[in-house]
Amino acid sequence: MRSPRLMWLGLGVAMLLAFAAPGGAAAAGPWRAQIVDRESGQPLEDVVVVFVFIKYHKTLAGSAGAEYYGSDETVTGPDGRFEIPARNLWNPIRIFTEVRVEITFLKPGYGRYQFREGQRDEWRELLDWQILELDDIIVELPPLKTREERLKFYDGLWIYHKVPRERIARFFEAEARERAYLGLSPRR
Repeated sequence: MRSPRLMWLGLGVAMLLAFAAPGGAAAAGPWRAQIVDRESGQPLEDVVVVFVFIKYHKTLAGSAGAEYYGSDETVTGPDGRFEIPARNLWNPIRIFTEVRVEITFLKPGYGRYQFREGQRDEWRELLDWQILELDDIIVELPPLKTREERLKFYDGLWIYHKVPRERIARFFEAEARERAYLGLSPRR
C-alpha cells in the first residue's frame, strides 16, 4: 500500500506536467503559401486571407463553448503570396481548453480553396493550418463561372461570427463587393 503522501506528490507532479505542457499548438506559424488560379496556375492578387483562432472548452461530451481568441488578416500581393505571422497559442490549461484555427480565403469570383494536387495527400495527417506552416505550399482557388456557382459558394462561406469587424475589415469589403455583384443586400 502506498503512502498518501506519495500519492499526493505523484498527483501534484502529474498536474504540474499537464498544466506546463503546451496545449493545442504552442507556438504556431508563421503561415505562408502562394495562391493561384486553379485553371491557369497564375498567381492571384488581392485574395483576402483570414485566420481565426477559436478557444473551445473540453467536456466529457466533446468540445463546447467557443470563444473568440484572436484573428489575423492579410491580402496577397502581385505574386499571390501571403504570410500570417507566428502566434503563441500556448494554453496553460490544455486539459480543459483547446485553440482551433479556422482559415478563410476570399476573392470575389473564386471558390473554396484546395491544396495543389498531391500536396494534401502527402500530409494526410496534418490539419490545413499545419500544412500552411510548411515550405512551398500552393493553394488553388477555382474560378466560378456562373452566378449560380458564386451563389452556392457564397452560401457556404463561413466566418466565425464573434470576430470583431475591424479585425477583418478587408474580408468584409471583399464580401460586400461579392454581395453587390450577386444582387444581395449588404450584411449588417
